[in-house]
Amino acid sequence: MGIAAGALLTAAVVLPSSIAAWLSTDRPDIAARIAPWDARAATNAAAALRADPRSPEVRNLVSKALARDLTVTTAIELRAADAAASGRQTEAAWLFQLSDRLSRRSLPTRLWLIQDAVDRGDVEGALRNFDIALRTSTDAPLILYPVLAKAAADPGLTVPLVRTLDRPSDWRLMFLEWTLANSADLASVARVVDRMHDRTFVTANGVDQHLIERLVTARNFGPALLLHRTFRPGDGIVADPAFVDVSARYPFGWGLVSETSLGAERSLGPTLSYHAAAAQSGQVAAQLLGLVPGRYGLATRTAAFTTGEAPYWSIVCAQAGGTELVRLDQPVAVGREAAAGFMVPAGCPAQWLTLSVRPGADTSQSGAIAWVAVNAR
Repeated sequence: MGIAAGALLTAAVVLPSSIAAWLSTDRPDIAARIAPWDARAATNAAAALRADPRSPEVRNLVSKALARDLTVTTAIELRAADAAASGRQTEAAWLFQLSDRLSRRSLPTRLWLIQDAVDRGDVEGALRNFDIALRTSTDAPLILYPVLAKAAADPGLTVPLVRTLDRPSDWRLMFLEWTLANSADLASVARVVDRMHDRTFVTANGVDQHLIERLVTARNFGPALLLHRTFRPGDGIVADPAFVDVSARYPFGWGLVSETSLGAERSLGPTLSYHAAAAQSGQVAAQLLGLVPGRYGLATRTAAFTTGEAPYWSIVCAQAGGTELVRLDQPVAVGREAAAGFMVPAGCPAQWLTLSVRPGADTSQSGAIAWVAVNAR
C-alpha cells in the first residue's frame, strides 16, 4: 500500500508537469493552472500576456515563479522591466545584471545591457554585448543588424566596430552580407571594411569584391576605389595590362563578353583574342580606371590580326552621360603599336576603358591584342 501510495503521489506530480510542459508553448496559461508549482510555466504564462509588466496579472505570475525558482531569467527580466517602468532604475539594473550572470543567452537582458552601455557612453561595452547577443540568439540579427549598419555611418565608431568585426565569429559574415543586401549607406560599410585587419576573411568571402560591385553600380566611385586600392595595392593604372592575371576581377579588372557571335578571351601568348560574327559589333572588354585629373597617354600593341576591321579602344568618364576622353584604333599590322594622348578633367572621378568591335562589317572579325596601357604624362 505504501508503494502504491508513493506511485500515485509521484504520478500526481509528474503527469501534470508533463502535460504542462506539452502545453507551455501553445497554451502557457493552461499550463500554469495545471502545474501551479512549476516556475517556468508561470513565467511563460506571464510572458505570453505581452502586457505591461506592472499589470497585477503579470506581477502575480512573476511572484509565483520567483517564489519557486530564483534562477528563471525570464521571470527576473519581467521583474526588472517592472522596476524600470516604475522608476526603480537601481533595482532594474541589479536584476538585469543578475540575469546576465545566470545566463548569457537571454536576448532581452542583452538588449538592456546594450542600451545601458550606450546611455553611459561605453561603446566597447555596447559592442561586447552586441557580439554576445549575435552569438547566442537567433532572434538577435533581425533587431541588431540594422543598428550596427547605422552605427557604421558614425566615423567615431569605425575603430571599435572594426575591432569587433576583426574577431572571428559566426555572425560577422552574415552581417556584412545583410548590409550588402539592405543598407542604403554602403560607403560607410566600405570605410569599415577598408580598416579591417583580417584581410584574409574579407577576400576569401568576396566581401571586398561584392561591395565594390555594389558601389560601382550605384556610381559611388570614391569608396569603390578606396577598397580596390586597399585590397589590390599592386595593380597599376590598368589592372592586368598584358591579359595574364585572372585574379584581377571586374570592375577594376577585365570584364569580358563571352558569346558565340561576339566576345573576347585571354589566350596563349599571352594575348586578348576577340571575335565577332558578320554584322555583329559592340563592346567586348571593359575595366574601370581611377585616374585623377591630368594628362595621360593610351597605348596598345597588336599581337595578331586575322579578318575584318580593327577594333578600337576608348576611355569615357564613368558617370551617367560621361564624355568620351579618347578613342584609339587598334593597329592592323602584327607587332604595330599605336598611342594617343588625352586629358582627364575635374568632375570625372572614374573612367571606363573599353574595347569595341566596329559595327556594320559584312564579314567576321577576329584578332589578338598583346597589351594595352595608360600612363601619366
